[in-house]
Amino acid sequence: MAQASDGANPATLSLTGVGLLRDIPAAERKLIEEKCGFRRFAPGEVIVARFSAGASVYFILSGTGRVVHYLPGEDEITIATVGPGDTVGEIAAIDGLGRSATIIADDEVVTAELSRADFRDVVVAHGDVAFGLLYRWAAIIRELDDKFSYVSTISPDQRVYSQLVRLARQEGEGSQHWVIRELPSHQELAEWSQTSRESVAAAIAELFRRGIAERRNKSLVIRDYGMLKSLVLTGRTETARASAEG
Repeated sequence: MAQASDGANPATLSLTGVGLLRDIPAAERKLIEEKCGFRRFAPGEVIVARFSAGASVYFILSGTGRVVHYLPGEDEITIATVGPGDTVGEIAAIDGLGRSATIIADDEVVTAELSRADFRDVVVAHGDVAFGLLYRWAAIIRELDDKFSYVSTISPDQRVYSQLVRLARQEGEGSQHWVIRELPSHQELAEWSQTSRESVAAAIAELFRRGIAERRNKSLVIRDYGMLKSLVLTGRTETARASAEG
C-alpha cells in the first residue's frame, strides 16, 4: 500500500498523468502506485539536493519546481523547470552516484517516490519507458549543446541585454522609445540568460546609470534602443564592470 507523509493523501493521488508511464496499462500502473511513497513539499523546500545520497525517482504530481546550480559565491542559476507529469531523479536511479542537480519547490509540490530497485524493474519490463528516457536525454543533450554554444560565446551582460531587446516593443509608430510593459523578475531574466540574479541586477543598473533605460512602475522604458542593441555586441564597459564589482 502507498505510504503518505507530510499531509499528502494517497487516496486522491495517481500516476496517470506521469508522461514517462503513459504507455503502461492502468492495472500495472496501479501496482507501481502501491509501491510509491507520496510527499508534499512546501514552497522553497528542497526536493533533492545535488551530490546528496539517494537514488529513488520522484514523479511530480502537482506543483512546479526549478532545477538549479550554484556558482562560486552561492549565486543561483536556474537551468530548467519541472511540473506535473515530469520525472526527476532518474539519473541517480540509473547510475547510483547521487543527485546531479538541486530541485527546489516553487510552490506546493506533491510527489510520488519510487525506489531505485522498483524503478529499475519498470524500465526493464517496459521498453517504452526505457525509450522515453533515451528520448528525453537526447533532447537534453541537444538543448545543453545549444546553451553551451550560446553561453560560451557572449558574456552574461550581453545575454541579459539580448533578452531585453527580445522583449522590448516600440511605444508607438515612429517613437524613439521602446518599452517592456511587464519587466520579468531578475530570477526569470537570470534563468533565460543563464546567469545569476546579481548579474542581471548589475546589468540593468548600468542601463539606468547611463540613461539608456528607466523604470516606470512595472515597465522598463528604453530611452536609447540603439545603444541597448549595441550593448548586445559589447556588454558593459570595463570601467562599468570595475565600478560595479568594486
